[in-house]
Amino acid sequence: MPALQMKACDWENGFALPGFPIPPVGKFLDGRLESHDPLAGVLRVSYPTKPEYATPAGAVMGGIVASFLDDTMSPLVMAATGGEKFPVTLDLHITYFKPVAIGPRAMVEARIDRMGGSAVFTIAQIICDNGEVLVRAIQTAMLRTAGERK
Repeated sequence: MPALQMKACDWENGFALPGFPIPPVGKFLDGRLESHDPLAGVLRVSYPTKPEYATPAGAVMGGIVASFLDDTMSPLVMAATGGEKFPVTLDLHITYFKPVAIGPRAMVEARIDRMGGSAVFTIAQIICDNGEVLVRAIQTAMLRTAGERK
C-alpha cells in the first residue's frame, strides 16, 4: 500500500485525503496543512490559538493542545497506509514543557515512529518559530480498516 500525498487544496476543501472528509472536530480546530512528506512520514499542520482556548493563566488549555496533536497524527497514519487504515488511539502520552501562547498559530509536526500490521506508534510535537519544542505527544494506536466501526 503506497503512501498517499496530502494536498493543501484537498484540505481546504474539507478532505484530509480524497474520499476522507475532515471530521467535525477537525473542522472545529481549523487546522491548516502546512506540508506533508509521505516518503519521510512527516506531516505539519498549524492551528489557530484563539482567545476562547485560553486558561486563566493566558495559555492554550491542555485539552485543546492534546486535540491539536491527536488531530495531526490521525491523517498522517491514513496517508501512510494509502487510505486503507485509520488509527484508533489506545494511549496518548503528552509532556508539556512550556505553555502554548494565545495568538500565534501552533505548529504541529507529526511523524510515524513505527508501524506494523495492527499497531502504529506516532510522535507529534508543537514547535515554536525558533525550533523549541513546547509540547510532545507519543501515541499508540490500533490500526483499523477504513470503514470498520468496532
